[in-house]
Formats: sequence, structure tokens, C-alpha cells
Amino acid sequence: MHKLPVYLFVFIILSEVSLSFSQTDHDGLHFSRTEFDFQKVESWISRIDTIEVRNESIQKIFLLKQHYPPEFEVRFPLKSIDPGETGFIEIIYLPKTKGKFNVSIPVFHTASQTPVQLTYKGEILSFDEFANVACPSFTSPHKPLEFDLQILTIDSATKQPLSNTLIEIEKGESFNQHQTDIHGEYKQHSGLGFCFLYAEHTGYKSKSLLKNFNPKNNKVTIELAPLAPKEMPVPIFKDTVALVHKVIPPVVKPDEQSDFSLENYKENNMVFLIDVSSSMNGTDRMPLLQKAMIQLTKMMRVEDRITIITYANEATIKLAGTSGNEQEKIISVIQQLKCGGRTVGGKAIRAAYENAEKNFKPQGFNQIILSTDGGFNGLADTEDGLIKLIEKKASEHIQFSVLAFGKNRIGKQLISQLASKGKGFYLFIGTEEDANSKLSETLKTQTRVK
Repeated sequence: MHKLPVYLFVFIILSEVSLSFSQTDHDGLHFSRTEFDFQKVESWISRIDTIEVRNESIQKIFLLKQHYPPEFEVRFPLKSIDPGETGFIEIIYLPKTKGKFNVSIPVFHTASQTPVQLTYKGEILSFDEFANVACPSFTSPHKPLEFDLQILTIDSATKQPLSNTLIEIEKGESFNQHQTDIHGEYKQHSGLGFCFLYAEHTGYKSKSLLKNFNPKNNKVTIELAPLAPKEMPVPIFKDTVALVHKVIPPVVKPDEQSDFSLENYKENNMVFLIDVSSSMNGTDRMPLLQKAMIQLTKMMRVEDRITIITYANEATIKLAGTSGNEQEKIISVIQQLKCGGRTVGGKAIRAAYENAEKNFKPQGFNQIILSTDGGFNGLADTEDGLIKLIEKKASEHIQFSVLAFGKNRIGKQLISQLASKGKGFYLFIGTEEDANSKLSETLKTQTRVK
């Protein structure tokens, strides 16, 4: 799970112009990624990595099986990939020794005489002691390694257990929420690997941590500190229209909906940064996101510019700097969004800023709007750097705002902080009513000529 003056809006839709994130177009096939850079890894456990392969030609194309080194297991689609369709390559990398690695394997297909090279690189600092037992396999599948996991929450001062504490467990692109019992405990069967844990209890400061669980390391105690009398928790879900600077959008009257004139509202340059990872599946996430984006698009004028960037395993430009009057084109891109893959948010945010700067409007409103459920796997190592980047860009009149979806509390903590540092807004979209009006009303409040 290693599991944003003139106003410019950057909506990052995390998932088709290359952003130098190792995507490859090769004789009719588009590979979603060709490089896996793990950097430095402690407690290595092998996993199944997935590459989307889309056929952009007018002929059927077969991926050809090869004999690969013993440290690789590779699974290809059994049938051809038809024009316009997508297939998937699944890979398990099984290194045997610690240290740096940089290895490539070729993938041949029937539309070319030369292969595409898939590269794995990084450095293994240590292996999890159960790595061999738990490693996945296509050829010799086995029952997943499971064990009993125990989480205890206590008062940091009195050391007394805290019952009915909300416990959120996030692993990969999935998360679950539970309550501790009268003894302050929560127990469940668990699989091997890293989990993000989040604990929330009324009257206490919430706390999150990263924990690597295995059969010998299966217990954790979370100490929660009592809130000072004047400390008030920041609502994550209830305040669906809370702007960071407490600027509450006014209710837009019906006769004002069609009045988005240049006399009354500044020009926009918007970059939509949209999370299309697996965690965004669900009726309370992607469908609401699409509805909110479409409602906003319908307001746009010829002077407004819209960029759409998606991210999951990689960041991809779906639509570059398009005039607001091309609404059919913009809406078509939004309607075709599909979810799948892991969340790599840090790289996508940087890509959004690059596009925001390219289309910067000195007399308009510049802004990036991140749309996500908050699952920012892979962000932990660069969190401080991202916060500094967002603060710097806000001082240069590129704001960073967030549309939040779903009930993921771990991710909500981070993305609400990013919105605050970016001098933008944080909106939780939880219902169809929210999707129909909150974003559009907020945009009008932001861009209204004083």
C-alpha cells in the first residue's frame, strides 16, 4: 500500500497523453506502464502487479507467451485483444536475495517483430520472515496465510481501555471500519502485509499509523491522547460544503444558474485531477464524482480552459487544455472513466501543477481540484514534500482544492490538510444532491467579481 489573480482549476482524474510515467505505445498496443520502481523496500513480500494493454489498432492482436527467468511468473490473456478492447498482463516478481535489482523481461505480440521491455528495479533492504510462505503463485496456488490480528485502544494517560473506538483498517485499495469492544479490543483474521490503521474516539485526538503484520507480529496497542478543553475535532463528513477558510457558498437562486458571465465571474483554467483507482468503485464514489464534474462542465464558457488528468497506477492526461464551450467532448471523457489499479497520488499532483502552469491565466482563477476517496497509497514517503509544494504553489496563485468521496477516514485526514495548505476548499460529496449543486455553487462563490 506504499497504500491539489486568475483562477486555474486542475481536476486530477487519476488513470491518456503520456506524462513520462513509463507508459508505452507499441505498434498498436498501449501499455499502461512498463516500469515498476520499488525504490527501497523493507520487509519485502512479493505481489501480483497488473498492466493494462489496450488495442488501439484495427486488427486483433495476440500477446505471445515466452520462457522467463525463474524469478518471474507471468500470465497473459488467453484470447486475442480485439480493436478497442483491453487485456491484462499479470506479473509476480520473486527475488531471492537482498540488494539492488534492475531487470527486464520482453513481451512479444503479433503486431510487431520487436518486444516491449518490462522493467523492475529497486533495492530490497530485508525480506519479511514469512515472505516465502505467503508469496503468490500462478502455477502453484495456495491458501492465503491468515492469522488472528488484535488491536487494543487505551487512554494514553490512564492506560485504561477505550470501548467503542472507531478502528479503520486500510490495506491496498480496500478499507473496513470496526468498533472496539468493552475491553477496548478489536480482533479479526488477517493476511500478511502492511496496513494503515486509524483510531477515532470522542474526546480524544485521532491517530493513524502504518503497521506490518505477520503471525509473530500480530498485536498493536494504540494510545489516544485526551483533547484539551478548547480543542474541537474537525468534521470530516458532516460539513459537506465547508471551505477551508470558512467561506460558505451562498445558495444560488434559480435565475442565477444561467448567469455565469464574464462581467460577474472571472475566467477559469481548471485541471480536473480524478482518482480512478480500484478504491473509487462504489455508488457513493465514481458515479457521484462524474455527476459533479458534468454539472460543473455545463457552466463553462469559451474563455474557460479545462484539463482532465486521471491517476491509478500511473497519471494520464485524458484531455489537455480544452475550451469550456467543447462540453460534449469534455463530458464524453468524464462519462468514460473506469476504475482499476493502485493509487499513486503524489506523481499525479505534480503532473497537475505542470499543466496548471502551462495554462496559467494571470487575470483569472487558477486551481487544481483533486477528486478522490482519499486512498493515497504510495504517498507516505513524499507527504512532507507535497505539502511544501502545495503551499508554494498557493503563494503563486494556484490553489489546491479537494472533492472527497466515500467514508475512508485515513485518507480524509491527509487530503483535508492538503486543501488547507493549498488555500482551497474541501467538499465532501456524499449524496446525489451534493453532486448536483455543491461544486457548482462553490465555483461561483470563488470566481465572483467583487
